[in-house]
Amino acid sequence: MRCMTDELPDREPTVAVIADKLHMSGRSLQRRLHQEGTSFTAVLTDLRRDRALRYLKDRRISISEVAFLLGYLDVSAFHRSFKRWTGTTPQEYRLTARGNRALGSNV
Repeated sequence: MRCMTDELPDREPTVAVIADKLHMSGRSLQRRLHQEGTSFTAVLTDLRRDRALRYLKDRRISISEVAFLLGYLDVSAFHRSFKRWTGTTPQEYRLTARGNRALGSNV
């Protein structure tokens, strides 16, 4: 996951780029992930979800900056992904993550 994290936010990590960083072929990387019971897409999704949850707890980081740090080209794509992962919006999560239900948090 470290190799993937290094690629964000500059670009979407690809199998080819990550495999090259790990000194293996893309097919070897995919095969190894399959042996572990996962896929490249699943690992990238888990990484983004975990980072999003962590970043959103830090109110100094705006939601648009979180989207950027995770490699999203626009905030709406991040919102859709986050809602799919958690069933809530990034702002709703931020409000409840620290027990603060007041409106007007730093967005």
